[in-house]
Amino acid sequence: MTDMKRDVVFKRQIKYTEPASRGVYAQGAKYWVKVTDEIEEPGRGCVHCGTCVEACTHNLTNPASPDGVFSMEEVCYDADGNRVRAEDADKVRLIEKILWINPDECCNCKRCVKMCPQRAIKVYENPDYHDIGVTLTGHEEINNILNRAAGKSSISSAHLGRGKSKLYTDWLIDAAEILSPTRDHMNEYAGQMRSMTLGKRIARFKCDVPIMDVHQSYGSNSHEAVLARMMACVKLGRPFFTGEGYIHPDMMPAASHCILQFGSGGFGPWVELDKFAGISMKYGQDAKKGKGGRLQDKKNDYEIALLRCVEALRHLSSPNPQHLQYSIEELPMRVESLRALLGDKKLIGADVYGTAWNFPEICVAIAKAGFDYITIKAGDGSTGAAHLVDLQNRGLNIIYLTHKADLALRSEGLREQISIIAEGGVMDSFGAMLTMLAGADFVGLGMRTLHVLGCTLCQRCHTGQCAWGITSRKYGHRIDPATASDGIVRMIKSFHEDMEGMAAGLGMSNHADVIGARRFRYHGNDPLLFETFGRGETPKQVAHVDVRERTKKIFKSREVSYAENTEKFEKILQNIDGENLKIDVGFDQIESMQLNHLMKEAADRGVKKFYLDNVMGQRTIGTGIKCDEITVRGLVGNHSFAFARDVKINVIPNHSTITTVPANAQVGVANTSNPSEINIAGDVSDLFAAYAISGTFRVAKSGGVRNLLLMKAGLPDEWKKTDADKYVGADKNVILNELVRRYQKRKARRVKTTWGDFLKAFEQKLHNRKPPVAVYGLGHEKGMGDYFMEYAQGGIGVVLNVVNRENPIGYYVCSGMTAGAAYIRGNIAEEQLGVGVRKIDYLTMADTEFLKEQIDAFLDTFSGVDIDPEYNDSLKAFKARYEAEPNSVFGGFCKVIPISSLTTESNE
Repeated sequence: MTDMKRDVVFKRQIKYTEPASRGVYAQGAKYWVKVTDEIEEPGRGCVHCGTCVEACTHNLTNPASPDGVFSMEEVCYDADGNRVRAEDADKVRLIEKILWINPDECCNCKRCVKMCPQRAIKVYENPDYHDIGVTLTGHEEINNILNRAAGKSSISSAHLGRGKSKLYTDWLIDAAEILSPTRDHMNEYAGQMRSMTLGKRIARFKCDVPIMDVHQSYGSNSHEAVLARMMACVKLGRPFFTGEGYIHPDMMPAASHCILQFGSGGFGPWVELDKFAGISMKYGQDAKKGKGGRLQDKKNDYEIALLRCVEALRHLSSPNPQHLQYSIEELPMRVESLRALLGDKKLIGADVYGTAWNFPEICVAIAKAGFDYITIKAGDGSTGAAHLVDLQNRGLNIIYLTHKADLALRSEGLREQISIIAEGGVMDSFGAMLTMLAGADFVGLGMRTLHVLGCTLCQRCHTGQCAWGITSRKYGHRIDPATASDGIVRMIKSFHEDMEGMAAGLGMSNHADVIGARRFRYHGNDPLLFETFGRGETPKQVAHVDVRERTKKIFKSREVSYAENTEKFEKILQNIDGENLKIDVGFDQIESMQLNHLMKEAADRGVKKFYLDNVMGQRTIGTGIKCDEITVRGLVGNHSFAFARDVKINVIPNHSTITTVPANAQVGVANTSNPSEINIAGDVSDLFAAYAISGTFRVAKSGGVRNLLLMKAGLPDEWKKTDADKYVGADKNVILNELVRRYQKRKARRVKTTWGDFLKAFEQKLHNRKPPVAVYGLGHEKGMGDYFMEYAQGGIGVVLNVVNRENPIGYYVCSGMTAGAAYIRGNIAEEQLGVGVRKIDYLTMADTEFLKEQIDAFLDTFSGVDIDPEYNDSLKAFKARYEAEPNSVFGGFCKVIPISSLTTESNE
């Protein structure tokens, strides 16, 4: 008998999952997902193709689930209606395909709607969630209370103000007047905003458009989203702002177009800095009300760790303040340090949050300090993650802030020395034009750029589940960077044309005519804006103020320094002996930047080893100097050895004078550095080796507050072999082609494997790096300061306590540490420990071997140095005890480590 193949019937159904809860906390889905079938919409109904299942990535309840809002189930039945396995094909007579919908997970990103080939999906606000409350207390307030009572996260992201933007309505630009007639920018020179420069001193970046991108970090954006934005900036002829996550090694060909952001976390390898266009200091962010941030461990994957030079899969914290500058008075010192590092032709910017009461004074202080530009972060800006209370109650209006900054700078005679970029809530070309009329040189658009990549403001940036692949690295391949960058270019050029047309309509010729013209009026109901721009005439400028002499704040260039001191410099440079040079600083005979410029000139002439004698607190020693070795006899000033790389540094005391000059180091020494080793035969002050990435640091005596702050986990070899040199000065098409080529290689690897396996290749690149190690001896004068190794993200700190202090260290030890360890010899009470760490009172064999290596090297370094009699005797006694009874020394150590190295639970 011949078997006959029987027909199989297919049945399609659409079902909804059961609600997750009932009762008070059954709020219902915020958005309802409706999928129509063939009966409801013939020819347009769902065909169960599964496109929506693949498109949706959102599942906050179960992030590990492969399914989001949609899932597909197939159920097989036999001829009698009994369920059978799909493998029993000969028994199957009915296959029921069920599309399950869980609307509780929907965030209204609309990817399913836009990807559905049948257009069968509709997403809209769920009345059960929104139609509650009264005018005074509506659904937002009630659901906020229920969310918090249920223990749900209070973190959100993207653009989430309480009301509509104040740039959207209620503004009027002046009409043309008889004395300023309208002009035709299509047929004459009018309204032209081209060939502008960011920066007004020596450092300048030529810009072809007045609309900038904004700082968004690699990690908050996917690789593809960052690359699309970067390529668009190169095509448009404007700088690319990196955010505080640095840039990927594959993107280094575009380094000359990039301005790095130094946030309070100091993330990055901080190498090849002469290849970049500049550095921007992040002092505040609009959507976080000036606060820092935190990257969840699950988003800190191996590739992110490679870029940020931290341990992977650990929380990363950016403190609220920039610890290297606590006051306005310290701003010039930071600029001096960065100028010494970068040279005179690289931009130095400041990103500031629009505070309510002292914003004009802050802008003036920044300009006086020597920054090249200010980026104003106003209210209504967006973010990758912030608390709801910050997102919904933010800073002042961008027009008001720009107006106040512009007038304050003009009144001090500083406006022609500094550029202003204004951003935060600018919606379109009209808003951009208003902002420039209020006094901005350039306007930043961030969220508008992301719309081109697909963003619908679903406010899930912080979850890593963005279905469009903008803020979810796993799904970044859904963006084609080349195509997306073309879309961004078209959008910006369209806005640019609008703005030039408006400028011509006001009778203006060029970019300079627009800035601060204030040809507008506000007629809305905001009292602050109405009082400033609606009542009476708005001052268009201020009385002319001469540019004042500020030679102490706006630092002289290397060329000027050499020209003014040619005879002195050449007399010293005559002493070059092969690769060696001894410089007698004469205590106060050579100023800080003069010494830095002199060392650079010597390095250009082949000097590899410097000996600096009679040093008395000169700042920025060694910063930006390419050499092999520096020996300093005397006192090292603030920010010396900052950003040092592959250099050996020794600081020794000066006993040749009537009064001994100790080998001490002042504030911020060796911050953000990658030295081979730094040996200080004395004390160090606050923030020593803060943000240090790699290298060995030895301090004979004690350290101040916040030593080893945010210490990193080592410099991966990947950063030692970048080829950025070959792209310096390259044509933009060469750069763009290389970016595309590198991305295609990456994509080819990505599509052949899973996301997890793809990241394992980056794990291998982290294995060979060496974490930074800092060893302190302690002195009789004082112990270690508070906040030792605060927020450390790798690295190892050792306190030997050679003088046997009963209390060797202060409070808040290792507070906020997420990776790394501290070995401390002496008594530490539990109350001295910081948040998130624990103390272990025993050492493993590996710990002992590590400490032996460090102690041996410490003794070899300082035993032959005459530091001071009391310390010398203590060090000899410690060495004798260590050599005679090493276990008695090792037995006095405890180890401080993070309580939890790996966790997946976080409210941020």
